[in-house]
Amino acid sequence: MTTLHKQLARYAQECQRLDADQWRLTLSNGFSLAVSARRDEDFLLLDADTGVSPSMERLVALAERAQELPTAVKFALRRGSSAIRLRGEFPLPEENGAAAHRIQEHLDGMRNASHQFRDWTSSEAAGDGMASPEPDSNGQAIAESLVEVLREAGWKYHERPGGALLADLETGSQFLQAEIGHCGAGARFRVTLYRDDATGDAAEQALCLYLLEANAALRYARAFLRRDGEGLSAGFEVRVESEPSAAEASHALAALSVAGRQCAREIEVLKDGSVAGIYRSARPPFQHQSKGA
Repeated sequence: MTTLHKQLARYAQECQRLDADQWRLTLSNGFSLAVSARRDEDFLLLDADTGVSPSMERLVALAERAQELPTAVKFALRRGSSAIRLRGEFPLPEENGAAAHRIQEHLDGMRNASHQFRDWTSSEAAGDGMASPEPDSNGQAIAESLVEVLREAGWKYHERPGGALLADLETGSQFLQAEIGHCGAGARFRVTLYRDDATGDAAEQALCLYLLEANAALRYARAFLRRDGEGLSAGFEVRVESEPSAAEASHALAALSVAGRQCAREIEVLKDGSVAGIYRSARPPFQHQSKGA
């Protein structure tokens, strides 16, 4: 029995090993959630089918709430499907104690995300009382606790007045930077790829669908969709529940670099209402709702 198997079995209610790198888990938080776990090199990949196909309006509201999900858990849509999935990918630390801690965090995150999802889809308005948590901002304290991690990880970074911390992403000819800050006891790495102060319904729905499909394709990074007084913004982020190691920071910035290279231009194109309408119409209909969604 491997160390990883023991760790999964310790934090799951049921753990069945399917082969050397795959497991079927059962997690419980008042109800059972079936989760597949797969090791791919130094990452652990978690996936669960919610069985819920929300209406298009509810889907947009859920996409806005996705940044409230714990750890690296995210909502995802497989291309050609209207059923929401819960996904979570994270790098496994080499040290057993640190690995066990991250596994516990993410399995708890899947449990809690499943509970949140049920609450949001069973309420009359998934967007009511929507929070928009932002990285905590306490000036120099942010730089002091995270700069050393970035320095050790070998990423070029910049400190801005007021404590803002930016890291250059590896996105070729397109210059993009990630903003890094504390989020609770951990950290959030975020790159914004879309800003528009007058997004129409077609563009908003197309953007939401694109981001959720990107979540199914990208590893570690998850999409965010945020509405405020300046309009709609979107992009990708990596959230770490406790202080990240240099290796985790490097993985986070690498994941955002991939997201930037693959998605920045496509997201910008979706500002065009006609293009957004074509993208939206090519998707399966979302009239069907299951399990009260």
